[in-house]
Amino acid sequence: MTVDFMYKLMLEIINKNQQGYLPPAGFNNYINQSSISYMSFLFGQTQQYSPGRPIARVELGMNEILAQRLAPFVDPIYTLTINGSGVAPYPPNYEQIVAMFTNTGLQRIRYAEKDKIYSLANSVIDPVATNPIYSIQNNGFQFYPITLGNAKISYVKTPPEIIWAFILDDKGRAIYDAGNSVDPLWNDVDCLEIITRALAMVGVNLQSAAVIQYANQITKGGQ
Repeated sequence: MTVDFMYKLMLEIINKNQQGYLPPAGFNNYINQSSISYMSFLFGQTQQYSPGRPIARVELGMNEILAQRLAPFVDPIYTLTINGSGVAPYPPNYEQIVAMFTNTGLQRIRYAEKDKIYSLANSVIDPVATNPIYSIQNNGFQFYPITLGNAKISYVKTPPEIIWAFILDDKGRAIYDAGNSVDPLWNDVDCLEIITRALAMVGVNLQSAAVIQYANQITKGGQ
């Protein structure tokens, strides 16, 4: 789905619901906020966690469908450089880890909660020298052993900004500028979910099925 179609769809719905006009700057703002909000939803709502059930109703890694939806934003393998203290800064546009591996052999590196780091780092039965671990810090990943040197990560990136660019005609009207616009990487189904969220921000509360109906009308109309 192109950004131009997304904008036309939102304009059509807003107009039919008598909410007025949505300027390009407003569209770009709402659609990108909604894109981030939707990705956060797919990651999992932390307020839905409960004792005895350590996952949310929707969560990254929960099933294949969610993995497919986030696939356009997953960097399959990125090499982290670990400093002398065992810390590696977060990679570019980092949002969520998918998996962590050693640099050689792609052995999986285990995540360790902070209160378990000491016992794991000093374990004789399962030494970190042969079975490394990592934890999350504000400045990056902390690895043990700290001499690990390098690691490889697969992670979800921040969605690129969606932009409906335009030029003004001789009457001051915004005309779509395809050359400077940026289409979403989301698939069409997810774009409709994002549009539904963006519409709610401007006061139009529709179910996704209604948005799909509007989209089909625009497609059949050849707009």
